[in-house]
Amino acid sequence: MTTQNNTNYENANFTPLSKFMDEDQFWKIIQTVNENSQENSQGDYELQYEELAKQLHTLTPDDIILFANRFMFFRGQANTWELWGAIYIIQGGCDEDSFKIFREWVIGQGNDFYYKITKDPDTLAELETEFIETTAEFEGLSRIISKVFKEITNQDIPYTFQENLSIAGVKWDEEGDDLKNRFPKIYSKYPYNI
Repeated sequence: MTTQNNTNYENANFTPLSKFMDEDQFWKIIQTVNENSQENSQGDYELQYEELAKQLHTLTPDDIILFANRFMFFRGQANTWELWGAIYIIQGGCDEDSFKIFREWVIGQGNDFYYKITKDPDTLAELETEFIETTAEFEGLSRIISKVFKEITNQDIPYTFQENLSIAGVKWDEEGDDLKNRFPKIYSKYPYNI
């Protein structure tokens, strides 16, 4: 990991990079963010935002771009009908913008959580209702990434990485028993949301 020094980046030209930050390095940053923010208050998203900003301020602008690319990669990989259906039931509806923010929340919970939930979204039923419902208050971590880059460079972060915007998987039908049959654990916990 390259650390930022007192270099003035305001007049630098940053080449948009399509490469990613190393996956282990990415998840280590997310883990550090969670450990440091949870020391102060469990589930306080403002502290998580502040801690992510603090961690990103230790990186060079090029490393922030690599972090952002890895973040968008994971957000795109989680863009599935299965994950959308799961949170749709829990929240009693979920539009496209809310689903994007939810995927950022999933990334922000860390490596193990991300892979477990994206592999089997029905396991969201194992979470405490209050914990999962607070995602509605979450504003998304991506805004912090671009904000820190702007603070360091006085420039907008350059993107060339093309995030997966196509929803993968099998589309569900909100009419009938489709959601109930595909997400039995979640549906049995939140039967009145749909």
